[in-house]
This record gives sequence, C-alpha cells and structure tokens, in this order.
Amino acid sequence: MKKILLLSALLAALGAQAADEALPFAGKPVVGANDGVPPPNPVTPTPEQLQAIQAKQVEFRAAIKALKDAKANDDLVVDAEAYGWVIENVVRVPGGFINDAAIGKCISVLNDGLRRAAEIKAGTAAWPKLKGRVNRAYRSVVDGTAQPYHLSIPASYDPAKPTPLYVYLHGRSHDTPDLGLTWVGGNDGNAGAATQGELGAPAAPGAAAGNAGGNGRANGGGGPNYIRVEAFGRGNNSFRWAGETDVLEVIASVSKRYNIDPNRIILAGFSMGGAGGWQIGLHNADMFCGLEVDAGVIGNRLNLVDGLTPSQRAANVTYGIMIDHALNVYNTPLVGYAGANDAQLASSTSIREQLGREGFTIPRTSQYVFTGKDINALFLANPGQGHSHATGETARLINEFTAANIKRGREVPDHIRFITYTTRYNRDFWVTVDGLQQSFSRASVDAERSPGGTNYTIKTSNVSRLLLTDTSAADRVTIDDDILAVGPADTMLLVRAGGHWTWQTDAKAAATGLRKQHNLQGPINDAFFDAFLCVAPTGRANNAIADQQGKQELGRFSQMFARDFCGETRTKDDTAVTADDIANNNLILFGDPGSNKVLARIVDKLPVKWTKDSITVGGQTYSAADHMPVLIYPNPLNPKHYVVINTGLSAQGFRGPAGYGDYAVLKVSKQADGTLAAETAAEGVFDESWQLAAKL
Repeated sequence: MKKILLLSALLAALGAQAADEALPFAGKPVVGANDGVPPPNPVTPTPEQLQAIQAKQVEFRAAIKALKDAKANDDLVVDAEAYGWVIENVVRVPGGFINDAAIGKCISVLNDGLRRAAEIKAGTAAWPKLKGRVNRAYRSVVDGTAQPYHLSIPASYDPAKPTPLYVYLHGRSHDTPDLGLTWVGGNDGNAGAATQGELGAPAAPGAAAGNAGGNGRANGGGGPNYIRVEAFGRGNNSFRWAGETDVLEVIASVSKRYNIDPNRIILAGFSMGGAGGWQIGLHNADMFCGLEVDAGVIGNRLNLVDGLTPSQRAANVTYGIMIDHALNVYNTPLVGYAGANDAQLASSTSIREQLGREGFTIPRTSQYVFTGKDINALFLANPGQGHSHATGETARLINEFTAANIKRGREVPDHIRFITYTTRYNRDFWVTVDGLQQSFSRASVDAERSPGGTNYTIKTSNVSRLLLTDTSAADRVTIDDDILAVGPADTMLLVRAGGHWTWQTDAKAAATGLRKQHNLQGPINDAFFDAFLCVAPTGRANNAIADQQGKQELGRFSQMFARDFCGETRTKDDTAVTADDIANNNLILFGDPGSNKVLARIVDKLPVKWTKDSITVGGQTYSAADHMPVLIYPNPLNPKHYVVINTGLSAQGFRGPAGYGDYAVLKVSKQADGTLAAETAAEGVFDESWQLAAKL
C-alpha cells in the first residue's frame, strides 16, 4: 500500500476542526513523524533517458492502435492501455518525474503494457481469470482515459457464486503529483505483500488470517469470502468530482467483470480515503451494506446558511461539508475510527454528535468505544495512537463489525430518513427526491411504509417532487398531512404545488420547462463529474480581454486536470464540434460570442445578456470591455446536458477554493507580466427554473 502523508495544508484547506471542540479521549492531538515531511523534489530525466521513454511510448501507442484497428475486445485493451496512459501523464505533467526511480520505472511499465498487448493479440490474455493481486482498468466516461485499479481475488472465488466486494479508498500519497505510476505494471496474479487496511486494519494478535473478520493476508488482500478493490481515484483529489466518479465507475467495472453481490458491497477508506468515504458514503449510503471510515477529514461546519453566500453554499454542499448528512446512515451500518491522539478524531466525533442531535443514543460503552443503541453505528479510537491504521483490539472490533455487515448484507428498509442539499445526491432506497423548493438548502424526507407496502406516511421539508419505487401494492399515501388515494404502480410521482401534494398518475411525466433536477442542478463544478468537452474559440473576439482570459483559463484547467485528476481535457475547435459531441457531453465553451461559434449559437438563450458592449445580469450591467460571465446552464442545443462558459473546474483538490455557484461576473485586468487576473464582481445561483431573481 502507498505511504500515507497527512499534509498540514490539508486541514487548513478543507477547514480546520473547531478549536474549542474537546476530544472525547485522554491525550493530546499529535501528528505522525512523517506527517510534516515535504514531498520530494521532482527530477528531470536526461535527454537520453527522455528519448528512450518516448521511443518506448511510440512502440506502445502503435501496439494499442493495432489492437483497436483489429477491433480487439476493449475490455481487455483498456487493461493494457492504462499502463501507457499513466506514462503519458508522467511525461507531460510538470514535476511528473517525482524521483530517479520514476524515470526507470517508465520503461518497465510500458514493457508490462506491451506484454499485455501481445497477449491480447495472441488471444492468450490470462489476467482476467487469475487469482491474487491483479491490476485492471476501465475506460472513464468522464474523458475516455484508461484509469487503473487494484484487485485482490481470493483463491476460492467462484464465478458462479455472487461474491461480496470490499471497496478501499487509499490515503493521500506522498508522491506529488500522484499520476498513478505505482498503480500499473508488475506481474499478474501475485499474492503480494499484505497491505494495511484489510477489512479496516490488520487483525488483532491471534485472529485467523484470511478470515472475513481477519486481515486476509493469506491471499494478498482479498478474503476467502470477498473480493477487495482499491480505487485509484485519479490521484490526490480527495475522491471528489472525477475522483468520485472513479469510485463509482470502478464498482461498475468490477461488477461487470466478476460476479459481485450488489447487496454486499462495503465502502472503506483511510485518511484522504476516509474523507472520500464520508463524501461518497453519506451521499450514496443505500449503495452499501456498510461504511468503514478511518481517520477521514470532514468539513466541520454545522450551519450551511449563516455566514455563507448562496454561491458559497452551492459550492460547499457538493463536497466536504458532510456533518449534516450523518442521518443518511440511518439504514447503513457505520464504523468511524481515528487514533485517540489524531486530530482527525474530531471528524468521526462530529458525525456521532450529529446523530445524537437527530435523536439517536450512542453511549460510551468503554473508554475508547461508543456503540449505538438504536442505530447500527460504532465509533472507536486507538489509545495513544496518532494518524495511522487501527491496531490490536480496535482493529478487531472494526473487522468484526465489517464482517458482520458483509454477512448480513444490504437490507431494503420500510422506514427511510434522508438528507440532501442537491438533486445530484437524491436517492435513498425506494425514495428519490426529484425536485427541491430551493437547491443548496437542507431538504429532508422521513418516509415509512406498512410491511405490505400498502400505506405510506411521509414527512418532507424543502422537497417539491418525490418519486417512490416498489409501490405496486400502494393504495394510500399520507404526505405532509395531505391524504392521497393512489393506485398500484411500479413507480409513483408525488408533486407539491400551492402548499399541497398531488399524485401524478404518469410517473414519467416531466415538468414543463427547465427545472433543476438530478445531474442538471449546478453549480458550475457539477459539470465535471461526467463527460465533458472543451470547445476552443477560433474566430475574432468582440473583446480581446475576454478572449485572452478564456484561453488562459482553458490552459489552466488543462494543466490542473492532468495534474490533479490524471485526466485529459478533450478539446475541439468550435468549428469542429459535431452533433454527437453536443448529444454526449457537457460543453465547456471558452471565448466570447464573437470568437466561439457554439457560444454564438446559444448566447441569446441564456439568462444573461451579453453583447459586444455590455453584460447584463439580474438588472445590473457591466462593461464587456473588461468583464466576462462564467456560468453553468442546461445547454440550449441539448438540455439534457450542461453548457459551461469560460471556466473549468474551479476547485483544485485540496489546494483550491470551493468554486463558483451557478454564475459569476468577473472583472478582468491585465498584469505587468501580460497575464490576466480576475476578481468576482457578482455571483449567485439560479432559481429552480434556471432563471435569475429580479434582484441580486
């Protein structure tokens, strides 16, 4: 497993834990001996070394192209192609060669990829059926790149039998940037050395190795009763945006290739992976039969209204600030862990305390253990330990808890309690929030059905549309004191209007006009979870400064996405965009209506007015000579996808700001070195119909 590094900047960037929050265990928070060690200085290969790598890349690209031309099985090709994609990034990203060993490894990784390519060509590819440690990959919907992941397949795996899946999210790598060099190459099928974090952590002394409640060391990380997958997450980005999509695509890829039991999937992670565990687990709790979050940082803010602008709230609720989402583990078992002397203990403590505010009883059952009485939750600390994996008795308790969840499996409940702030994360078992009264504000659903599924009692707040599934026996719904007589149907749509709910007999009926809904609700960064295409301007700009700023931002985003997400900002000139491009991608448009032909086609259909002379937003007018808009909006050429104007992803993993809301107006000025600087003149969010309020 990779070395774990907790950079001090990590806590500062995501929000330091509250200074006055007392830790519940004796001991002073400390960091590990290596936590303050700076990343190594990158090295530069000699011209001869770089030439050798580039020559091998040419050979590798030709081998992959030949396989594609021969229409070889892409499910195999991608497993080889990932080896070359990683090296592409190492070579092209500044600082990609993190040390001298990286230079030599580039050649060996490409040779390993060529070996796989030769096996595909010969029809002898054996790794898909191997047991033990196997590196595989998938082709990402986000950018088409081949992204790697690690598998540990137990010797007892039987393709005829559904098998549990243990999804592990790694901690922050010491390598900066982490472009995936340690995630590819080597021999297939090796049992390999045991890694920490098996079912949470190494087993306590005397625990049976390989047992589902033990550490699985007998087969390189898998267990006799489960497959283990380690998601790369596209590097050190805390499993956000494309990093989050990576985890979901990895689960889908493994489930396609192996017989995975969909009701026995565990999500676990340590440190940065624990942060990903909070983010992905609390937003998608119904996917998993259990969550195991080890020492993961969490946005330690309880109130998402006071002190935040609408734009700041919109940007923050899509990642990181997760305490208020604790209720989403109502039906998903959770074990939260940190060292008793780890500052990260405040994160799991915050979740536990929030569950207490929601009405649950989680008493201290021993000095270092809190156990839920009316909710399946366990909170632990390792005595005397800082930021590291659990050991001893703590590890045993984690493993036993997780093993029990695997054995029990995911259970569909008759009572659901669910929190969301956005329709991006809108589902919990048989409840789907299809619309909010106000996006980026707290919305809740408390829904209970009778054992036979005939009667439903539902309480909501800030919800305008609700979908219920598995309702074939339903005949009565009481929702927010409205009593509805309903008929049986597989899916039931309930709509709130004028303060009352109605049952829509056609559950597929769409609301008229534009509305904020799942995957079409903003803010700007939301466009980068899914497939996107950057569109570069080729024409003559109405205003030179807007054109320069757009091109500068495209360059920044391209460099950032490669470095922080191991990705490819697929880019086309405006004159080359096709109907298929519009149909299949969020379009990221740069320039102005004079320089970008695609932007010119839609500018009159946007909720802002942009002419050669001025930009008008919500009744306020700005000079177009030194201002430009950035925004997200349903693409008028294809309202099933977004259009984004003049910005890429506006938060860079740990290092950047939360990002924009739905729109902003930037004041642009030229610096002494010729580059441009932009400051925000106005910003906000659109309403639920994707329109501007009359007044900002």
